[in-house]
Amino acid sequence: MKALYKLILTFFLLGVANYASSQCGPTHVDPNPQILGFCEGTTDTIHFVSPGNCTGNYEYQVKNAANAIVQAWSTATMYISTPVATETYTVEARCSTCPTTVVTDTFMIEVIEDPIITANTFVCYGTQANFSATGDTSTNLAWWDSEVGGNQLSTDSAYTSPPMTQDDTLYMQVTGTVTSGGSQGSILITEAGLHGFPGDQTADYIEISNLYSNPVNTTGWFVAISASYSSINSVNSITWNLPNSFSPCSILSKSDVSGSSITSYWGNNIQWNPNQPGWVAVVNDVGDIVDFISWGWTQAQLAGFSPTVNGYTLSLGTEWTGNSCSSVCSTVGGVAYSLSRNGSNDTNTSADFVCQATSLNVVNPGLNCGWISSNISCPHEVIVTIDSLPSATTPDTTFVQCYADIPAPDPSIITNVTDDYTASPTVTFFDETTDGNTCPETITRTYHVSDSCNYVEIEHIIVVHDTTTPTMDPAPADLFVDCPSQIPPIASLNWSDNCLGSGTLLGTETSSGTTCPEVLTRTWTVTDSCGNSVTRTQVITVNDTLAPVIDPAPADLTLQCPSEIPPMVSLNYTDNCLGSGVLQGVETTDGLTCPETITRTWTITDDCGNTSTEVQVIVVNDDTPPTASNLPSVQLAVLPAPDSTLVSDAADNCGTPIVEWVSDVSDGGFCPENVVRTYSVTDDCGNVTFVTRKFTIGDMPPEADFSSDPTLLDNFSSGEVDFSNYTTGAVSYEWDFGDGSPIVNTVHPTHQFDISESTTYKVWLTASSQYGCLDSANILINVFQELVYFVPNAFTPDNDELNQTFKPVFVAGFDVNDYKFQVYNRWGEILFESNDHNTGWDGTYGNQLVPVGTGIPTNFVTNFIKPLY
Repeated sequence: MKALYKLILTFFLLGVANYASSQCGPTHVDPNPQILGFCEGTTDTIHFVSPGNCTGNYEYQVKNAANAIVQAWSTATMYISTPVATETYTVEARCSTCPTTVVTDTFMIEVIEDPIITANTFVCYGTQANFSATGDTSTNLAWWDSEVGGNQLSTDSAYTSPPMTQDDTLYMQVTGTVTSGGSQGSILITEAGLHGFPGDQTADYIEISNLYSNPVNTTGWFVAISASYSSINSVNSITWNLPNSFSPCSILSKSDVSGSSITSYWGNNIQWNPNQPGWVAVVNDVGDIVDFISWGWTQAQLAGFSPTVNGYTLSLGTEWTGNSCSSVCSTVGGVAYSLSRNGSNDTNTSADFVCQATSLNVVNPGLNCGWISSNISCPHEVIVTIDSLPSATTPDTTFVQCYADIPAPDPSIITNVTDDYTASPTVTFFDETTDGNTCPETITRTYHVSDSCNYVEIEHIIVVHDTTTPTMDPAPADLFVDCPSQIPPIASLNWSDNCLGSGTLLGTETSSGTTCPEVLTRTWTVTDSCGNSVTRTQVITVNDTLAPVIDPAPADLTLQCPSEIPPMVSLNYTDNCLGSGVLQGVETTDGLTCPETITRTWTITDDCGNTSTEVQVIVVNDDTPPTASNLPSVQLAVLPAPDSTLVSDAADNCGTPIVEWVSDVSDGGFCPENVVRTYSVTDDCGNVTFVTRKFTIGDMPPEADFSSDPTLLDNFSSGEVDFSNYTTGAVSYEWDFGDGSPIVNTVHPTHQFDISESTTYKVWLTASSQYGCLDSANILINVFQELVYFVPNAFTPDNDELNQTFKPVFVAGFDVNDYKFQVYNRWGEILFESNDHNTGWDGTYGNQLVPVGTGIPTNFVTNFIKPLY
């Protein structure tokens, strides 16, 4: 990478010829920059500009401080220099048509000279390396692990590394100051707007500034911007080509708004948004980034920054270190904010920028013009080569059965011995260790493979493990016996082992701890030192499987009563091991009754649990129900209380039964009601016999019937009605005439009804028998009013308060809710109508009194509705 820093200082012209503007030739020559500072051995360009009057071509020649020509006359407008020391040069300018007219000026190239580096560039693996450097005492020397960025390893010219295990590259950074008193300056990014500016709240824009005191030659410089939120190396298809010279303390800006009066148009959309990543780079004429800003990208993504723009593959170099700026920069309270440069120097980190209110085309708050940059940092590479450790093939693991089989140490077992610098590394036996285990025991033998610097340890693993099982004679055959007296004595068996030799072994005997069967296990086991075992086993089973024999039990019985149960008898038994004897039975009951089951059991069990059993089952169950006679039927006025003593002939085959009242079941009738009374007769086993008695309670109801004369009354009748009673089977009567009058008890009553209004009366007759049985009947008596009214034959609507309206007059039978009055002329036209009986016709039609000549007063029609019945 090229580490280049430019310093610009205004020099007074040492000599300028004064020529009239019309004279041929240049008036003067301007080298740009006039002071240039960079590292020894690097290359940069001085550009020349000559104003004046030239019809041909301007030509330039460059001489060094010794007045030797370093670039002969040519039309080249630049001088490309790779100096090794600070030197002042003279540039001469002329016009090809008047070559005798020559103007001159000087420029200085200040160089940070290379240091003298002393370093261990070849070291043994795992050892430290020493680095030191000497140089110009005006410079600062420090060791770093990277050409740009990275970590500083020392703050002075000396550095001792930790033990090194691989090849590495270190850098001696020489930082110096150009002392000629000027400053070259540079172009800085001062704002990146992700969300608008005053006048356009959605635009994206970039602002760059020359904050230095002198103009900057920006011929061939351009600005590139990102074009993706996911790929850091994606570049906008349009770049911003800067002017040939950038004035001091000046600002330029571009946005993606076409036709803006505030900024120039970038040429297409700038794909930036708050909370999304992006970047801007200012690139000089040789493809180096001179200023950079990024937001939203991770440090890992920045490490992969290498886009190709205008034929250059860009590298961040020292123009950006550390994390990106935050991408959270939008608007606050409706005011557009941008990533804005602050502070008075360029640290090439995110600390150079803050998110604050945009100040497009105006120097940002916190910034000042007149920056000075005079430091130059020059990296010098030192490559350290490590003498790596030798290598060899680890031998295969050796497996042996016995310690006597372990081989002696042998360096020749280590093969494929190689080294990067020693032709024939040596192999020597070092030591032997054991893991302390047995079967297997792992023995580790260590050999050293050594080169001229170091050695590596190669291990040979030896596993001692006896896996061969001893042998033994077969065990006697398994046995099955009935009794312990039949068990034979335990025998001894011969054995042999590949490591232990041979011998005779007496077996051990264990019992299953059970009986019938009892299992005896005789075991012979031989185990060698590695736990390899051989076992022989004999199993002897002792088990008596014959059951004793018992005489048959008496036959099963089914009885009615406990008094019939016979006494229990004894039974004889015999057993192959226990002999013979007499066995008493055991009697159990199921605890139930009716039936009760009695079980008599005779059981004999020998020592092995062989069992014989005889059983007699006696079932006692009284299933004969008691006897009793039904009681005779009776008819009564009132149902008497139950009386179980009336069932006097209850009897049972086994005892005295219990008589209880069960229920009275009525047919639900009345006049009369029929009731069946039931008694139960129950013995001790729950056998039940039911006896009944029938009761008839009360008499038959009467049949109510009557007639009236008349059944229809009007307002012209007397209102009196005669009633004729035709009821049968009754002894008393009650008459309810439905008009709120008192109840009447006569047989054939006469009743006076109110006929003053239309209504209906429901008359009820209720008849009662001797025992209170009832029946009833009813008849409706209707009362209606005949409609009585008259219609006047004349009226005088003359406003004298007499006979002013014409309407019908009702006397009786009138319903105000059923009324309509209409007046027609002789042609059938309606002159008046009303549903209000209080409103009459006032003789007008259309708000005018009807003329007398029309015949209306004597020829009119009225219509009204009377109630209908």
